[in-house]
Amino acid sequence: MALDEAHEELVFFEVKTRNTDFYGSPADAVSRAKINSMNFVANHYLRKSHFDYDYRFDIIAITPTGIEHYENITWG
Repeated sequence: MALDEAHEELVFFEVKTRNTDFYGSPADAVSRAKINSMNFVANHYLRKSHFDYDYRFDIIAITPTGIEHYENITWG
């Protein structure tokens, strides 16, 4: 989790990695069910910690050829 000060929102990250591209991008492995689970956990965390920020989910996809950052995956 990180604070995006430019947008004043908390960012929750899902980090995925793949050794090859045989099964596609690591980002493709983040399903709607995974996003729903992340949303449940984020809401619980925010309630317990009493943070009053907007939030978003990003994906960090790591492959042998590089790193990609997908911002705000819930609005895609």
